[in-house]
Amino acid sequence: MEEESLFRYPLRPPGDARAERREPFVETVREQLRNILDIALPLEGERVVEVDGFRLLGPERGRHGLQDGRRRGTPAPPLPAARGAALENMDNVSLYEPRIAFLARQLESLLSLVQLECGGRPVEVDAFRLRRPSDWADAPVDDPADILNHAATRCRCDCIFCYNKGSLPSLTQPAREADIEWKYLEEQLRHYNPRARRGLFPRFGGPRDVLAHPHALPLLRALREKSDRPLRFSTSGDNLTTEVVSALAELAPLSLDLSLNSSSPARRSYLMRDPRPETAIRSLPLLAAAGIPYAVTVVAWPQPSLEEMLRDLGETCRYAADNHARLVQVNLPGYSRFFSPRPLFDSELVWEETVHRVQELRRELPCPIVVSPSMYEENLTRSRKNLAEVTGVVPGSPAARGGLRAGDVILEMNGIRVRNRPQARDLLTLFQQSGQDLISVTVRRNGGSASLRLHAGDHRYPYEPCTSSHLGAVFMGTGLRSSYLEDLRGMIAASGARSVLFLTSRLVRPTFEQLLAEHPSAVPGDVDFRLDVPENRYFGGNIILGDLLVVQDFIDHLREYAAAEGRRPDLVVIPSSPFQLSRWGRDLTGRPYLDIGRETGMRVRLLECRPIWE
Repeated sequence: MEEESLFRYPLRPPGDARAERREPFVETVREQLRNILDIALPLEGERVVEVDGFRLLGPERGRHGLQDGRRRGTPAPPLPAARGAALENMDNVSLYEPRIAFLARQLESLLSLVQLECGGRPVEVDAFRLRRPSDWADAPVDDPADILNHAATRCRCDCIFCYNKGSLPSLTQPAREADIEWKYLEEQLRHYNPRARRGLFPRFGGPRDVLAHPHALPLLRALREKSDRPLRFSTSGDNLTTEVVSALAELAPLSLDLSLNSSSPARRSYLMRDPRPETAIRSLPLLAAAGIPYAVTVVAWPQPSLEEMLRDLGETCRYAADNHARLVQVNLPGYSRFFSPRPLFDSELVWEETVHRVQELRRELPCPIVVSPSMYEENLTRSRKNLAEVTGVVPGSPAARGGLRAGDVILEMNGIRVRNRPQARDLLTLFQQSGQDLISVTVRRNGGSASLRLHAGDHRYPYEPCTSSHLGAVFMGTGLRSSYLEDLRGMIAASGARSVLFLTSRLVRPTFEQLLAEHPSAVPGDVDFRLDVPENRYFGGNIILGDLLVVQDFIDHLREYAAAEGRRPDLVVIPSSPFQLSRWGRDLTGRPYLDIGRETGMRVRLLECRPIWE
């Protein structure tokens, strides 16, 4: 395939839209301005200027509003299969590289007004390509995994819970032959600068199994030649044979997230439709023998029965611990309305029973077992949130060999008082990266206290300092940083608002309320401050993660709030994490967060915060 056949994008035909226009030129200007305001904020000095209209400089100087009441971002029509495979998915492009989506919209807007010609003949344009990919090699590429994800386009298993079934249009990619995908991967590798952490813009889909790609090993070797950073990726493990594990061992440092789901061949076959379940199950001792650290992931899918799942969960965790897994991650089963329009099981019952089973297993096994999302477990079982409580230690890690135990609450490190979990994690990261060997730790244990001495250099498999974090200590998620409240206070003060509505999620709300109670000065006393939780209507199902809320969920909630209260808040504050995937303020449908304020007429600000997926 020729290079010029890559990076090609479809354009929507202008026909119908052109016929509906009453003021074609005004509407073209409106569309172009709105396109610009989707990727840039106008400033006056350092102050963001809210723009809601324009006036032409010609003889007709009436005011024109930017909003015309029509919904934007209509997806491009489906393309014939062969052509669709050659062009990029513009919904996906809108999510991760909105500058290209911006160009597409500008071209579509102009083509609704003018007819292009070539040699005196009219020509119809239905796609465009990038002239030089190097012009776009300025995107942040923080980790080699950003390149590996481009190869995670296929999987040989067919899990009954796979969330790629019913995936969003913005998260799908055209099906392409492996050799064509390799051409894209070569372009990614050519422009990847590990030192500058820059490269071509990402493409993203529901990630599948990197090792299922025919060019996986050549890609991994090429990345290793370019970067000495750890390689980490997920795999179903169905081709982790002795030969493949040996090849991976030559690419260290490397770690795997092995989607095992069950150590029983029969149950793995049932859950994952894996015709050769023994390969993945037998890979655990192979990985350990090769010195490759790995974590095991299990989706606690309660079929054919909750009882069978819980019994198998115990056996699988024991098998992972016996074979030196670094960690077991138990994912609470979730599904969207796109996966199933009807409830599949009693979610609260399944989640609670799973958490209780995990807590039993932690008392029996040396391997850390985490529940994802961890905040569900914390809300269910802890009256006090955000503590620096250790829920497990990686076997062989400095934390384990220094005597840190599950249940310990870290109080002090190297003389520094530890107030909460984010601080504990930050300090451990700092110590691990600093090269400092001895770290003194004081913990609360069994109603008393204990003093420990951790040696960063004292470790053995499965702990590896370049692929593990926090010296091997495992916590109940990231926790919430108190610095967010300082930022919130500054935001409220700068706005002059007297009524503030803060939108959060069911999972985060209890911890955020605790933080507010601990820091009452975070909200000025004369401000009417209210917390609300929008419903995950777009994804539906049993989804409760706030990071999966989309723009329309926020719009619906704010409209209903205004109707019920009979008033609008002066300021709406939303955590930024639902819009961080692309770093361009887009949700998972590719829609900019700015539409929340545009469609509701309310002043909306994002509170910068990190995702809390752990």
